[in-house]
Amino acid sequence: MSHGKKEWFHQAMIYQIYPRSFFDTNNDGIGDLQGIIEKFDYLVELGIDTIWLSPIFKSPQADFGYDVEDYYQIDPIFGTMKDFEELLRVAHEHEIKILLDLVLNHTSDQHEWFKQSRKSRENPYRDFYIWRDGKKPKGRKPPNNWKSFFGGPAWTYDPQTDQWYYHHFLPEQPDLNYRNPQVKKEMFKMTKFWLDKGVDGFRLDVIHHIFEDPELKDNPWSWRLFPSDHSDAFLFQEHRYCQDLPENIEFVKELRTLVEQHEPPRVLLGEVLGPPERVRKYYGPNNDGLHLVFNFTFTSCPFKAKKFLKVISTIESTLPEPFHPCYVFSNHDRPRMISRVGNDERKARLLAFLQMTLRGTPVIYHGEEIGMRQARIPRKRLQDPVGKKFWFSPIPVGRDGCRTPMQWSDDKNAGFSKCNEKDLWLPVEKHYREVNVKRQQNNPQSMLSFYRALIRFRKEHDEILFGTIENITTMKKHVLTYQRTYHQQEMTILLNFSEKSIIVTKDVKISSHDLGEISVSFTTYLDRNKVMIKMKNKNELSLRPLEGIAFRGSLPS
Repeated sequence: MSHGKKEWFHQAMIYQIYPRSFFDTNNDGIGDLQGIIEKFDYLVELGIDTIWLSPIFKSPQADFGYDVEDYYQIDPIFGTMKDFEELLRVAHEHEIKILLDLVLNHTSDQHEWFKQSRKSRENPYRDFYIWRDGKKPKGRKPPNNWKSFFGGPAWTYDPQTDQWYYHHFLPEQPDLNYRNPQVKKEMFKMTKFWLDKGVDGFRLDVIHHIFEDPELKDNPWSWRLFPSDHSDAFLFQEHRYCQDLPENIEFVKELRTLVEQHEPPRVLLGEVLGPPERVRKYYGPNNDGLHLVFNFTFTSCPFKAKKFLKVISTIESTLPEPFHPCYVFSNHDRPRMISRVGNDERKARLLAFLQMTLRGTPVIYHGEEIGMRQARIPRKRLQDPVGKKFWFSPIPVGRDGCRTPMQWSDDKNAGFSKCNEKDLWLPVEKHYREVNVKRQQNNPQSMLSFYRALIRFRKEHDEILFGTIENITTMKKHVLTYQRTYHQQEMTILLNFSEKSIIVTKDVKISSHDLGEISVSFTTYLDRNKVMIKMKNKNELSLRPLEGIAFRGSLPS
């Protein structure tokens, strides 16, 4: 039984736009806000109702916007505040909501606060950041053993004041000191500024990093080199004292209180890395923290029915009603979803069908809807500081490959920009002539047509938007199945993870009691929607290779 008030973000279809790579209107090789406005009809036709914009605040772009110089200004490469206000107006006219990417954990080292902070130990802004003496002798070693997420010490020595400052990410991204009440006051003031301007909420960057251990204790040793979705130990260190402190939960509860002072309702969507148990904490003990928290476990789940069954079952047991999951397969930091399944469009469709029929809010990354692939970027064209630093790694760690320009057509630069190819901030992915919007626009069997149909199907069925999820199991080893129920309406979902046809040999109980036939509401093949499927006999239903279907009714246990 479903309980708890249903807000707009429970039924939202969130579409992430990485503005640098969406559409370029001034031909400088970088996407801009006017580009999003120009392509707005495309977004409306796709059927999404919420846009998350990766950072657009003024920034030196050391980490492409995640190093904010001024939270009150739009970066000139994207346009002006007037452009943003126009985008917000256009979006709201189409009943589409806008979420800003808010970086609360750190600023740019070019932020006025930090420039003041590093002038002297007595500066009023000194305590806005985390400064410490180095270890003896002579203080030339970092204050503790903490490692930066991007490699190397998480501390940088500043000779001007003979102290070290802390940065969990790049040296150009010093962490704010939230143990100073003035910092929280200023950041909440800035948050209110954007709420008052009319934004519909925020995607909160690395929100589990807000507080650090006040004693700066050394982190314990770990054998793990790379982080995963189940453990964030990496670089041979367990990051126990520099993240996920209890104070973070109180912080997100206070932020929720601030947001809920505004009408209509706004949303807080948090990025929290780690296992489901950690994700659960950030919803708050009484569902009074973040409204939604990304679940990243799908981004590394092997393509097997039983593996997905385990992940979904874990999420459902960890986040029962009224907590609301948020499923994601890729983003600006994660490899393109279709490339993780061998660029097999049938598999990508099956995963999208899974994502959009589960209980939860799906988030898709721009280009996912046309099957954009992970690009291989020549070393000389690398932009991502992580990719540049670890270019030699046998395991790709750079993020440029998922950030290449949106592929609008088979024209020059994939129709993204009219600039010279060498001036593109990143080169277009090499398959753009086969994979682009123009080619798929009017093809009823294309990936784009599939996403449009799937989003429409999701919107039209309350069982999917609001229903409970039950009877999650596997059949015949390769078929994942579950049931969505709302006000006595039942929808059964079947997903065949096998590359062979599978006959489901169970009695089929359906709402209409048709003998030997069922009415399919959706299929990933897009060729038998809302038509009658003849079964070989009334006990058999055949699923084609890598096919997902939904039909009204249920499969009894």
